[in-house]
Amino acid sequence: MDITPNPLVIGLQVVPFLVTIIGLYAIIFKPMLQHLEGREDAIEGAQGRAKELEDKLAARAAEYEEKLTAARLEMAELRSTRRNEALAEADALVKAARSVADGEVETALQAVQKEATDARQGLRGSSAILARHIASQVLGRPVAS
Repeated sequence: MDITPNPLVIGLQVVPFLVTIIGLYAIIFKPMLQHLEGREDAIEGAQGRAKELEDKLAARAAEYEEKLTAARLEMAELRSTRRNEALAEADALVKAARSVADGEVETALQAVQKEATDARQGLRGSSAILARHIASQVLGRPVAS
């Protein structure tokens, strides 16, 4: 029994194997590798475009945020200006109303003081007459003034 391989048999077996490998490479492996490389290129291109779009989106988002911040600041300034104007107008109205009210109070106070003075004078005159009348009643005779 001989355990050394026969070179003729090995050669006959290697030839169909090599033909099969070359055929498979030409028919299956080469197109499949080209397809995979094309797919990889497409993926890289898509990733590049996605990165560009992300960068553009980030730039636009920053621009919008900047505009929004500017608008908020402008609105805050406008609101503050309007509020200060409204407060100034309210102060002016309050001062005017207070002035009118002070004038009315002063007029009413003067009127009350005049009425009190008139009432005092009227009471003094009436009290003298009343005192003479009571004295004449008590004494039973007319009293001289």
